[in-house]
Amino acid sequence: MPAVDLYSPKPNMLERRFADHLAQRGAEGGALCHNAQKRVQKISQITRWIIGLSALAGIVSGGLIGGAEIWMRQGVFDGMDDIGWREALPYWTAFYGFAGVISAIEITALYALALHGIARVAQHSGLPFGRGDERGLITHSLARAGLEFPNPQVHIYGIDPYAHVWNWKLTALNIAYKLKVGVSSFILRVFLRRVAARMAVRGLVPVIAGPLYAIWNAYIIWRIMLEARVRTLAPFVVDNVIAAHFEDAGQLDATEKDVILHAAGEMMTAGRDAHPNQIYLLTQLRKVLDDNRDISLDWGSMRRHLPSLDPAGQTRVLDLLTVSCVIGGRIHRAQLGLLDRVCDDCGMVLHEDRIRHLRKALQSGDDISRADLSATRSTKAAGPAKA
Repeated sequence: MPAVDLYSPKPNMLERRFADHLAQRGAEGGALCHNAQKRVQKISQITRWIIGLSALAGIVSGGLIGGAEIWMRQGVFDGMDDIGWREALPYWTAFYGFAGVISAIEITALYALALHGIARVAQHSGLPFGRGDERGLITHSLARAGLEFPNPQVHIYGIDPYAHVWNWKLTALNIAYKLKVGVSSFILRVFLRRVAARMAVRGLVPVIAGPLYAIWNAYIIWRIMLEARVRTLAPFVVDNVIAAHFEDAGQLDATEKDVILHAAGEMMTAGRDAHPNQIYLLTQLRKVLDDNRDISLDWGSMRRHLPSLDPAGQTRVLDLLTVSCVIGGRIHRAQLGLLDRVCDDCGMVLHEDRIRHLRKALQSGDDISRADLSATRSTKAAGPAKA
């Protein structure tokens, strides 16, 4: 089954249409042929522009709502705060109805900005967008990032990425993820109206609403664009590390191939997420190793072969696990624990701070070389004691 069908087996209409739009924009951008530095510069420029527009939307929204409240208090109620609730009810009902409409328009504008920004990122990314195996995977992963859809709860090549996650937690995270933008904006507005209004800044609430809405909008769009950036840049890192380590893939024995595939699968389950970047890594590994079997994950058995691998084989496994650790949605503590144990089995010491630095390098669009991957660990004899 193609990777895209594993990752998103039942895409809804919004996802399908936006994925088709991304494929079209990606094809249009194929003639741009940006080099790596130019690509990162364009993506950064687009991100800053979209974040700026989202902040502007917050200023406009907060200004309209705050201005309406000032007009209500100073115009309709003539500055009086002791109006009975029965007399004030019709006016405040109209005000909150107006605020609700403005907020709904603002949230719609945020989604529109995020989708437009990701479409422009796709156009300048240089990625092979389309409907094929890894092409469709990349396309749908960006579509879901822009639409704020969580990664589906699916099995990947026989592996359950959520094997270590309680069902109730998955359900709660799913609901929270889908309602993140709207609910978070609503909570901010409730805070301003119900909490700040009781403080000494009560009279300033309408004035500071715009800047606060702007900051919150910028944060929301920054998070969306950051995830889109990671999903855009990670495939290049994956392709580079595979090209560096598998020139002679046909010479690897069956045991080492199994260790590699099971290690990549174990790292995905340690992340508690079917992240498309890690699925892309597994897809490319299966292709280069010419192994299309499903994986009955048994890392405990595979791990015992690590000390017997030659130095090149151990480096290959460690580099692949390091890449898999940093290309997901976030670095989970279980992933660091897994990588630490594998380093120990190979006679190495893991430097967790360098793993986090590598994650920041990926987000910034910096090149990640084999030397950068090797710098995240050192031999036990020469390495400093772990903190």
